[in-house]
Amino acid sequence: MRLFSLTVKRLTLVIAFAALLNSVPIAGKPRTNKSATKRVADNEIVERLKKATQELLDAIAPGNKAVWQQYLAEGSIYADEEGRVLTKSELIKELNPLPTGYVGSIKIGDTKTLVQDGVVVLSHRDREELELYGQQIVTYYQMTNTWAKQPDGQWRLVSTQVMAVPNERKPVVINPKIFDDYTGQYELTPEVKYVISREGDKLFGQRTGRAREELLPLCSDILYRKGVWRGEKVFERDGQGKVIRMLDRRENNDLVWRKTK
Repeated sequence: MRLFSLTVKRLTLVIAFAALLNSVPIAGKPRTNKSATKRVADNEIVERLKKATQELLDAIAPGNKAVWQQYLAEGSIYADEEGRVLTKSELIKELNPLPTGYVGSIKIGDTKTLVQDGVVVLSHRDREELELYGQQIVTYYQMTNTWAKQPDGQWRLVSTQVMAVPNERKPVVINPKIFDDYTGQYELTPEVKYVISREGDKLFGQRTGRAREELLPLCSDILYRKGVWRGEKVFERDGQGKVIRMLDRRENNDLVWRKTK
């Protein structure tokens, strides 16, 4: 029994020592962490595709079709900022150098990524600087690109969605006395109202159940909400020039509010 007990103890020590050896890296042969290795590989792919994206953006001003031809997958789709959906051939056909008097560039900005097996999604905010006959225009685009690894092992662009991000609108200067024409209560339903009030040279509106918002003049009889680039409030007048309705206009759709007070 004692011999058996000693044998068991020796066996236990051997197993423990072997486990310890397996847990210690051998000099010159570090243990491989599969998860860390994959992260490194994914990061390398993302950086490569970000560089390719910048190449595509750089090719727009000179109308370099070859770059887009190289990176676009066959059958790829491109949805532009105007809402058009173009095929690869249609997009490349439209790529032409900027006209005389135009100087422009687009730089990739803040990027969010999603990486899965064989697919990488890059969503980035890009800054376009365009000079038209000496005048400077700056536009931002939110672009989302989907890259897919092709059967030949190459990464190609299969889908693009572009959205123009409008800058903050600039109000015009109008006679503050006109603001009095807009003040009052407007009714969508008996339960839903919009009240416009004036404080000095400022106008404020508040819809039932919502926070108050400052209104700024886009032009006479058209106001917009400060800090919001979608939608306008258009005021209609009767034959005597009195405001009778407010049109809550968004994407050329009108929600009609009747002035009640």
